Amino acid sequence: MKKEMVENIRYFDMQKLSSWGYNMERKLKTYQIHLKVNGPVFVGDGNEIQKKEYMFLNRNTIGVIDGSKFYMLAKKLHLQNDFERFMIDDTREDLKHWCFRNHVSQNDLKNCMKYVENVGDRSEEKGKLQVMTCITDPYGNPYVPGSSLKGMLRTILLSRDILQNREKYRTDTRQLRSDLKVNRINRRILNNNIVKIEKNAFNSVRSSGKETVDFDIMSGIIVGDSEPLSREDIILCQKWEQHTDGTYKTLNILRECIKPGTVIKSTLTIDETLCNIKKEDILEAVQLFYEQYYQNFQKKFSRSDRRKPNTVFLGGGSGFVSKTVIYPLFGEKEGIETVKNIFDRTNVPKTHQHYKDTRIGVSPHILKCTRYQGKEYMMGECELNII
Repeated sequence: MKKEMVENIRYFDMQKLSSWGYNMERKLKTYQIHLKVNGPVFVGDGNEIQKKEYMFLNRNTIGVIDGSKFYMLAKKLHLQNDFERFMIDDTREDLKHWCFRNHVSQNDLKNCMKYVENVGDRSEEKGKLQVMTCITDPYGNPYVPGSSLKGMLRTILLSRDILQNREKYRTDTRQLRSDLKVNRINRRILNNNIVKIEKNAFNSVRSSGKETVDFDIMSGIIVGDSEPLSREDIILCQKWEQHTDGTYKTLNILRECIKPGTVIKSTLTIDETLCNIKKEDILEAVQLFYEQYYQNFQKKFSRSDRRKPNTVFLGGGSGFVSKTVIYPLFGEKEGIETVKNIFDRTNVPKTHQHYKDTRIGVSPHILKCTRYQGKEYMMGECELNII
C-alpha cells in the first residue's frame, strides 16, 4: 500500500474518533495494580517439559537441562552417540535413568541445568507425568500478560453489571435456557451466548452525523504486562481436586506457578473519555464477585474457608466458576442445573460424573487446589489492590 494512502487512512480514522470525543481532552488516569498471590498462579505458554529434558534432583526439586550444555557434556564423556539415540529414539527411558546408566555425576549435571525449581507437595501416581511451563519474556523471566489481567477484570465487571441489572439480561438468560434444551452436542454454546451477554454489558453506540458505531467501553481500560518476576518466584505444583465430602484426587500434572507470597505488579490506565468505569467500580465489582463465588460455590467445600473480600482468581486451573458468569445470571439453584447442562451439551466426559451435581448441590463438584509445604491452596487465589 502506498505511503500517502496509509497516511490518509490514519488521518480519516483520527477524524472519526475525534468526532466521537475520543481525541478531545482525553482524560487518562493511571493506577498500580498489586496482586498478592495467596494461591499458586499458573499462566501457561502452552508447552510441556518432556521427560528427557528434566529430572528430579530429589523429591522436592526438579532440574531442567540446557540441551546444548548437556550435549557438550555427553561429547566430553564420549557419550554423544548414545545421547543422540536417547533424544531421537522413542524410548521409555527418562533423563534420570539415562544419566544413571551412563554414570553421569550430579556435579556434572549441575553445570548443565537451565534452571532448578522447588516442587510442591505431590502424590505419585502411575502413568506419564506432565510438566506444564509458564509464560516467560524474551529474557526467560516469568510474567503475567496484561491480557490475562484484563480478562479477569472483564469477567468481574460483567458479573457486577449482571448482579445489579438482572432485568437487562432477561433475554440473554432466556436464550441460554432455550439453547441448552436442544439435545445435541454444541461445544461453542457458552461462547456464543457470552459474546451476546458481553455486548449487552459493554457495548455503547456512538454517533457521528449519519454514522453510528458499536463501541466497547472496555477499550478504555488498558492493563499492562506485569513487572518481570524471577525464577525464584516459580514453584511446580501438582493438580489436586477437592470434593465436597472432603476427599481428594491427584492428577499426574505439574504446573509452573507463581508461588504464594509473591506480589504481581502491573499498571491500570482508565481512559475516561471512552469508559465510564472508575477505580471504585472495579473494587466494588471485585467484592461482589467474590461474595457470589463464595455463596454459590466455595462454601460447599467443607475444608475451604471464606477469604478476604478483595479475593480474585487469576490464571489457569482456577476452575469454571471463577471464569464465568453463570451463577450471577441464574442464581444458586438454577445455576447448578445450568452449569451441569453446559457440561453435558459441550461433551464433557461422563467419567467426570456431572450428572451427580444436582444431588450434590454444587456444579462443578470439584474445587481446584494444590499443596505446597504442607499447606493447601486454592489455585489462582490473589488479593487485588489498586493504588
